[in-house]
Amino acid sequence: MEQVEAAANAVIGRKQSGGRSVPTRQEQVLLARSVGERLREAREIQGYSQVKAAQLIGYSNSTKLAKIEGGKDSSQIPLWVVKRAALLYDVSVDYLIGNTESMEVDELRCHAARDAIILMREEWERLRWRDMLVTRRVQDELTAVEKMVGLMAEQVHEAQSAIERVEQLNPRRWNDVKGGARLQSAVSSAAATARTADARLKRLHREASAAAGGAQPELDLVYS
Repeated sequence: MEQVEAAANAVIGRKQSGGRSVPTRQEQVLLARSVGERLREAREIQGYSQVKAAQLIGYSNSTKLAKIEGGKDSSQIPLWVVKRAALLYDVSVDYLIGNTESMEVDELRCHAARDAIILMREEWERLRWRDMLVTRRVQDELTAVEKMVGLMAEQVHEAQSAIERVEQLNPRRWNDVKGGARLQSAVSSAAATARTADARLKRLHREASAAAGGAQPELDLVYS
């Protein structure tokens, strides 16, 4: 294995140093053998049998994959095999071809996940502010309606008191007035309804204020 990796590094080193000569046949064979060994290692770590992996990669049987992993076929390994194997084994192509010793997939997936979390946080914040503004408008409208209902309740109460006062001052004449009893009943019912509406609106206002003033939920997203 050390001999294979040394040859592979020699090929890569020649390329990095600016050499333009084509790797020797022996170097190509050793590099292909190194790739084959890494393919086998990645497959075994993922728990795939050679037969199953060959089928998932696209071969009808495991013969071809066995030759590639054993370095017994040729110095040429199809690129599509390397690409499919990297996806299947969840490793980077750079690892399979010997550019890195880390099996981790490149940083694109990590960056994509971090970007998604940032977008989620921004969207959540936008929606939170939208809901806060809507809640504030509803509270303002509720306060205005509450004042109107309170005023109506006071006015109905004053009308009821006035009718009762007229009845006290003119007991005989009031009883003789046509529709007087009906008027008194209607005003009394209106007063009771106004008191109930006023009480409910005040309770709703307290509940809405408590909900708006409570702790805002936090989006606890941690990515490491």
